[in-house]
Amino acid sequence: MTKVTKHSTLFFISLFTALFLAIFYSTVTNMAGIYIVSDLGGSTHISVYSLVFFCLGNVLTIPLAHPLANRIGSIKLLVYSLLFYTLFSILCSLAATFVIFNIVRFGMGLASGFFYILCRRILLETAPAESVEKYSFIMILLYAIVPVLGTSFGAWLAYEGLWRSLFHINEPIALFLAAYFWFGFREKEKPTGPFLRFDTIGYVFFALGTGTLVTALTLSQQLDWYRSATLVILTAIGLPSFLFFILWEIKSPHPLLELRLLKSPLLSYSLLNLAVLFSSYFGMIILITLWLNIYANYTPWWITALVGTMAIAGVFAYFVSRHLLTRFDPRVTLALAIFCFAVSCYYSTYFDVDVDFFHLSVARFLSGLGLVLFLLPLYPLAFSSYEPEKTPAIFTLFQLVRALFSALGAGLYVILWQRRQVFFHERLGETLTVNAQLTLNYFQQATEVFKLTKEQAKAQLSVFLETHATSLALNDVFGFMGYVLMGLLALLVLSFCSRHFVKP
Repeated sequence: MTKVTKHSTLFFISLFTALFLAIFYSTVTNMAGIYIVSDLGGSTHISVYSLVFFCLGNVLTIPLAHPLANRIGSIKLLVYSLLFYTLFSILCSLAATFVIFNIVRFGMGLASGFFYILCRRILLETAPAESVEKYSFIMILLYAIVPVLGTSFGAWLAYEGLWRSLFHINEPIALFLAAYFWFGFREKEKPTGPFLRFDTIGYVFFALGTGTLVTALTLSQQLDWYRSATLVILTAIGLPSFLFFILWEIKSPHPLLELRLLKSPLLSYSLLNLAVLFSSYFGMIILITLWLNIYANYTPWWITALVGTMAIAGVFAYFVSRHLLTRFDPRVTLALAIFCFAVSCYYSTYFDVDVDFFHLSVARFLSGLGLVLFLLPLYPLAFSSYEPEKTPAIFTLFQLVRALFSALGAGLYVILWQRRQVFFHERLGETLTVNAQLTLNYFQQATEVFKLTKEQAKAQLSVFLETHATSLALNDVFGFMGYVLMGLLALLVLSFCSRHFVKP
């Protein structure tokens, strides 16, 4: 593709806007999902499905971006993706049930999955050499800041009862971008090749394995795990398919995903960091918004202000990390990021329903710092593993891991929270027998001091149990995140002692 000179500023702004739409609408239902599922019917705990299936759609189309762009051109593929994205956005606003809503969200994820690869590909093909680094940093900043903005904006509109209009806002923007790219640049672009044979068999087993396994893990709690025939069938299909895909890709001369690149310890470790940190990040956002909204009586306005501290921290960390990266090994900045995440998790283990806004904002500020601080050093670490011609394949792996573990982190951490809720509810409730002095004192005070009936007192006791069990469960989940992150930090420290963590 030839370099774009005419209207170049608008061109690059349009590219950033397309990427903004993909990231923004991936997280727009994080908190809004509570109100959407209430309107369409379902439990608040399954509101996370709208994020999971959107990310799953991303996972299934990210590997297709480069092969299709080689054949029809990056600009044309981006335009087609924008049009399908708009169509599925309209269908989201018209969904009559939560099942249909999630199916359409999956389609929206399929369409937007191309954006992540195409925006960077077009940027590298068209941007002046001296501007590539600056534009790349802007894209990384979007990955850190936009998820917070999407969560906050979606919560505000859904709280006002306007969640359907949420999916109309992006439609004129997407259509404008499609028209701008189509009429302005499609004739200037030619397919860039190389026209390699597409790994159809690999993709079929990749889609089958990933789709069924992610769906099985997401639905496992609601389907009662392996007591469900549906879950058994999904696992029986998914696990062999995914294992076959891995073996096929290692031997294939034209692999869908270049898994052989993982022989580099530095690249493998970078992807491990990406998986753990993105799963933790999305787990944090989902859990804290659900808990504050459902159990701690925080309105979306306050939660938006709270989550907004992550965006402020991200902007601050962006400039700090760029300063650090020019002076130190990227792993130093990465260690600082993991430490911020871990401190945020351990700090959150002391929260209860009476926690104030200041303490909540401190924890969110630390996690916002950690997000940007870890994104910026991961790119040079991973891309230094191989020669520049391998950069597209590495970037595809990066985006795939990011989308996959964003989905798994959100889904599995919510499941862990639910299971710990049940555990603590049983432990707290088992001492409250009919003849226990604590129970007798409670009912006496409830009926004599607060003038409640016996039925009202029982209902209030159940609320107390649920609220405190939920807080303790949240503390446990954040504690578990903290241990995982400290293990990652220990592995990073050991990397300084290993000769394998250098460019091959």
